[in-house]
Amino acid sequence: MEKGRLNKGFDIIGNIAIVKFDGRLSKKEKLTSINEILKRNKNVNTVFEKVGMTQGEERIPKLRKLIGEKGVALHRENGCSFYVDVKNVYFSPRMGSERLRIIEKVKKDEKVLDMFCGVGPFAVPIAKKASKVVAIDINKNAINLLKKNIKLNKISNIEFYCGDSSKIVKKLGDKFDRVIMNFPLYAYKFLEEAVKKCSDSAVIHLYSFIKDGNTDTIKKEIIKECSKQFKKIKIEEHKAGEVAPFLERTCFDIYLNN
Repeated sequence: MEKGRLNKGFDIIGNIAIVKFDGRLSKKEKLTSINEILKRNKNVNTVFEKVGMTQGEERIPKLRKLIGEKGVALHRENGCSFYVDVKNVYFSPRMGSERLRIIEKVKKDEKVLDMFCGVGPFAVPIAKKASKVVAIDINKNAINLLKKNIKLNKISNIEFYCGDSSKIVKKLGDKFDRVIMNFPLYAYKFLEEAVKKCSDSAVIHLYSFIKDGNTDTIKKEIIKECSKQFKKIKIEEHKAGEVAPFLERTCFDIYLNN
């Protein structure tokens, strides 16, 4: 593969590779470049090119197909299997180890709220440990795949909803021991409703994009919202991957009444 033609490598989701190219290359040049990916990854038979940023509340990827027929893959991660439609739902295999970090923290008697669940990479494995999981996403395609993934992994304790997470959370009767907010662009805007549904000593995992390592603004917002309900707040920061030069995805583990 010619050096510099791929920007920070590529992602593999099941049998699908997603690549991002540097510069203006013809389709023929791109096909030549990805030949090496196909040779080294025998399970890959479909390739998409990333042509823009993920868009909107539904987090729709901007992809163009280069090789193959279908955009639905069967991906395996953290002891579970997931159907992923790469064209219509957001899914990052690079988050696998970060998801495992959260999964390993869950205790068997917990009630867990996943406010932006996607196809269920947090919700499904967590349901194997927790007493109950409530999963929400505004993307209908994601929820339809979540239903399939619940059945595929033989899970019976996930309650799911499709719609605006802030509106749905308001109507929930449960209090939760753990809340996952994996919507780095706007998760902080949903924090007020999330905090209201937290039990004593709950933990919130809030993801945010951080530019130039400056976390002061988001931490002030976290303290402002959490202080309305809880007197003691402890925040721990965990880097969850670079998404662009000088822009990182960071998880803020927020411990309430600690």
